[in-house]
Amino acid sequence: LFETKEQRSRLLVTVLFLKYKYINMKFSSIVLLALSSSASAFTPAFSASSRSALNSRLHVATSPESLGIGVPKLGNNNDNNKDDEDKFGAMKVDLDGIAFSSLKGKALSLDHDDFPTRAELSAVIPKDCFEPDTLQSLGYLSVSTIGTAICTAIGVQMMNVIPVNLLTSPIWAAYSAVTGTVAMGLWVLAHECGHGAFSKNRALQDAIGYTIHSIMLVPYYSWQRSHAVHHQYTNHIELGETHVPEVVEDGKEPGNSLEKRQWWLTQFGEENGLVGYGILQLFLHLVVGWPGYLLIGATGGTGRGVTNHFYPDPLTTPDMPNKELFPGNWKEKVWKSDIGIAAVVGALFAW
Repeated sequence: LFETKEQRSRLLVTVLFLKYKYINMKFSSIVLLALSSSASAFTPAFSASSRSALNSRLHVATSPESLGIGVPKLGNNNDNNKDDEDKFGAMKVDLDGIAFSSLKGKALSLDHDDFPTRAELSAVIPKDCFEPDTLQSLGYLSVSTIGTAICTAIGVQMMNVIPVNLLTSPIWAAYSAVTGTVAMGLWVLAHECGHGAFSKNRALQDAIGYTIHSIMLVPYYSWQRSHAVHHQYTNHIELGETHVPEVVEDGKEPGNSLEKRQWWLTQFGEENGLVGYGILQLFLHLVVGWPGYLLIGATGGTGRGVTNHFYPDPLTTPDMPNKELFPGNWKEKVWKSDIGIAAVVGALFAW
């Protein structure tokens, strides 16, 4: 069992590391086998420090109690404890309508001091995880580029055989899902360029990230800045960049998400209402959400006003003028991003 923050830090990092390596190796194996056997040179090798993390034997704690973290007792007597836990979980907050796991929200009982600091986490992460490997990154870039090119070529040939119409839409939907999944590798690589994790050569890194994101109609530098702000202020009510928690005054503010969700339940019943509301949310997040975020900063906090990734100044007066999204030389970088987008849009129209 893990009784110290350092032990919990090691557990957390190791679990995340194992999860990343498993997904990374599984995805790489599938793609590489599909492309060529010689492409196995791109598969990441385990370093000595990484192997030591993998070879460590773990005794995984599975609950707050086994981690030595206290869970408040609720109710005035033992008979009432179960009823209280079902309704309130580990915190004295009404959880009606909220679906929790079998732990009944006990994770909410964790205090600030129960979480490891950034320094404590960094201390137990293998040092090589902080070192970008340019050759390995270029290997992944080659795999994703070749895979996407093959899928695109297949699609072009399919159009000569299978017309695009309502009857063939299931075929093209399946093709889009496969091609989009493969091309997602390029998006992830551009994402890593934005984070500075692709290479120590910043000029090479930005050139690759700028090219890939521009092709995908994403303003590279604008997104690089806003995404960094998103990580810095995650869940911050005023300065959060995306998916900021909604502020509800006593749960009665008109037009809030809870009210809209309840409308679906009232109109269509609990089961059908939840399904319908879920489908609506999928559409809003996956279809409307991304362009809405780029154009008006949808789901962001109020501190920076209404923002636009193609125009550096806020579109409305921000609550916190000294926290604008694109300060200083970032304004020039926004315009540079626009040049890449304009070039790709122009090429599409010409085509």
